[in-house]
Amino acid sequence: MREPFWDLGQRIKTLRKQQDLTQQEFAAKLGVTQPTVHRWEKGAFEPDPQTLKVLAEMAGVSVSEFRYGPGGGVRRMVAVAGYVGAGAEVFPIEDQAGGGIDEVEAPPGDSLGTVAVRVRGDSMYPVYSEGDILFYSRDLQAHGIDMANCLGRDCIVKMVNGPTLVKRVEMGGARGQFTLMSYNAAPVVNTRLEWASPVRWIKRR
Repeated sequence: MREPFWDLGQRIKTLRKQQDLTQQEFAAKLGVTQPTVHRWEKGAFEPDPQTLKVLAEMAGVSVSEFRYGPGGGVRRMVAVAGYVGAGAEVFPIEDQAGGGIDEVEAPPGDSLGTVAVRVRGDSMYPVYSEGDILFYSRDLQAHGIDMANCLGRDCIVKMVNGPTLVKRVEMGGARGQFTLMSYNAAPVVNTRLEWASPVRWIKRR
């Protein structure tokens, strides 16, 4: 069975060979490690958006064409389902399929479970600003809190009987409790969460 990004991996491998570079040399040029290039070429995972842009520029094609192949692939639109709070003021989110307050182009490598939400508030500034669009996976949301994926990472979280926020998730003081960290505001300490899903992509306002 092929890895999920096999075709992209082959384009990366072809680009590297066109430049007559070893994986080590190619990695150094991109500021990553050789094992990272190896995993890209196997199709195990894809580069981040900034690196995809650099690779596309090196290949002389658009990001869409490099990511999806000739013709750029068929891009899917994702509904912006609602607002996610990054401060004291909280806005509702309705992350059901369809509808929404707006539409944005789906990020590269998205799944049908991708959800888009717009940031309101400034407690996560300068990492996230008001109006930024954040993408996360509804698939992870459905499974509650995946500790391995969420701890120490910025996530969209739903507090028990509370708002939906974007915060960095850390362990709390007791079993089943979490501390939600901001970048320029006081943390929310020892709270319980219905679910948490890591921020996967950001579309700046």
